[in-house]
Amino acid sequence: MEPQRLEEVLRNVDIRLARVEQILPTLATKTELQDAIAPLATKAELQEAIAPLATKVELQDAIAPLATKAELQDAIAPLATRAELQEVRSELRDEMRHEGERTRRHFDVVAERLEGHVRLIAEGQILLQERFEDLRTDLKADIAQLDRRVMRLEATR
Repeated sequence: MEPQRLEEVLRNVDIRLARVEQILPTLATKTELQDAIAPLATKAELQEAIAPLATKVELQDAIAPLATKAELQDAIAPLATRAELQEVRSELRDEMRHEGERTRRHFDVVAERLEGHVRLIAEGQILLQERFEDLRTDLKADIAQLDRRVMRLEATR
């Protein structure tokens, strides 16, 4: 191999080795792995824990004598069917929709009534304001007249 090619390969190896050296400190040691695994259950311990549980066949055998097919059908007969539940659901939706419309109409009436009251109050405010302005104008005229009388009295003294 040529010396130039050999140097290039060595440089690549150095670069790779530097990357590996950066990663090495972050890896767990053998002892750390053993400590992490220690509290976990072994295969034998898992099998021992599962052993007392019933199998599918044992469960079926346990259920079989409890009820016959007819007894099960009698037990579920009073329960609502999917179609019946859909019908009730549809009826409830219709009832809710009608109630919502009724409530909306009621609030529209209440809002109109409130608007009428607000309009009356606003008109009353305008009338009061006009009356206040009239009184103010009259009062100014009276004060001006009194000022003139006082000035005449003072001038005659």
